[in-house]
Amino acid sequence: MSGAKIQLSAFETELVQNSEWILTKRSIIDKVQFMFGDLSNQFVAIINNAIITDQLKTSTPKISKGENYYGLPYVVLDYPRFFEKENIFAIRTLFWWGNFFSSTLHLKGKYKELFATALKTKQHIFTREDYAISIAATEWDFRFDENNLKAVKTISPDEWNEIIQTKDFVKFSVKISLANWDNATSELLKYFMLNLKLAGINFPNGEINL
Repeated sequence: MSGAKIQLSAFETELVQNSEWILTKRSIIDKVQFMFGDLSNQFVAIINNAIITDQLKTSTPKISKGENYYGLPYVVLDYPRFFEKENIFAIRTLFWWGNFFSSTLHLKGKYKELFATALKTKQHIFTREDYAISIAATEWDFRFDENNLKAVKTISPDEWNEIIQTKDFVKFSVKISLANWDNATSELLKYFMLNLKLAGINFPNGEINL
């Protein structure tokens, strides 16, 4: 049996005696889940009105949470969500504790090929809306790091076209500050619709003017 003495810092000693902070954390996560539940209902209504394949219309929203995305709690809403090994169409709405909300358009395989032409012509819109594009080999990293998600405004048109043309997946993400909590729902709704339009998905009444 080890005789090592496990000590706490002064800050850790204060926290371990305080139940309020962990209860507050749980309350915040519950509120994010409620927010995402409300958003999922609005997302479904939008998709039902979109000119999109039946396969994507029949997908259902999925909300999941965890405690350890790079050491921190998170909540995820995936919708639409079509995940296969070689083919992906998904919009991921993410809350990452201590970091941000984000909205990500993720396309792979046949869906990347289907929407590639539309995407190539819209770099200026991704730039205007302060999106970042994945330049990494992995498609499951959602951190805004220059070696993972690179600001579109820093990418040349040639590099933009090369990424879309040559990578087997493309991923576009935009983040919202947690300090902007009160406006997060409306912002995430805006980016959800914008993601669809940027991919080339249309609506009968043209709800967004790009």
